[in-house]
Amino acid sequence: MAQARSIVVLHPASYRDSRQVGEHLRDGDVVVLDLTRIEGDEMHRLVDFVSGLVFGLQGNIDKVNAYVMVIAPPGVTVIDDAAHLTGSFYNQS
Repeated sequence: MAQARSIVVLHPASYRDSRQVGEHLRDGDVVVLDLTRIEGDEMHRLVDFVSGLVFGLQGNIDKVNAYVMVIAPPGVTVIDDAAHLTGSFYNQS
């Protein structure tokens, strides 16, 4: 299991910035992803990419609000005040 090295805050402006997310997560960093600078289809593509990345690396993704996510590598627990569970992004009903 990767041990978190850093907490990185990213503000992608387009889907092209998705590589940064992947590189940081692969390196064991926790990523706070602020999607307020990206719109529409590009935002959806980026979220789909990140979701697949998190699934493939067995990490976790938690939604802070409509435009901010915390993406954690395996072995890092994120406590969500509402659910007290990590991975709440996938458990939306």
